[in-house]
Amino acid sequence: MNTRCPELREGCRIVCPVGELDLAAAPALRDQLRGNDAALPAFVVADLRRVTFIDSSGLHELKTAHARCEAAGGWLRLVYEHMAIDLLLDLAGLAQRFPRYATVEDARRDRAFTGGRTRG
Repeated sequence: MNTRCPELREGCRIVCPVGELDLAAAPALRDQLRGNDAALPAFVVADLRRVTFIDSSGLHELKTAHARCEAAGGWLRLVYEHMAIDLLLDLAGLAQRFPRYATVEDARRDRAFTGGRTRG
């Protein structure tokens, strides 16, 4: 994980995982998304630009965090640029749930990437 992350910015938790989000990394991702505060964060941005691979374990943690945030009246938003993540979300039927954001600031302000999905 990036040393600048996780961070709390104006009530929004920002996490920046690096490398592979697979079965071995899933517990660390879960901890980063949840935080160790008494109150779970309702607003979370996961900056996936430095992620090289995601399997079903990583995707499960993102879906679980998304549901938890929504239940608390918040959201989980994903920042990414890799076509593989785009393809995974499409194949898993999660493209609508996780629109693409180009930057952390865009995600915080709900300015979704307007260049369309990378997969036709």
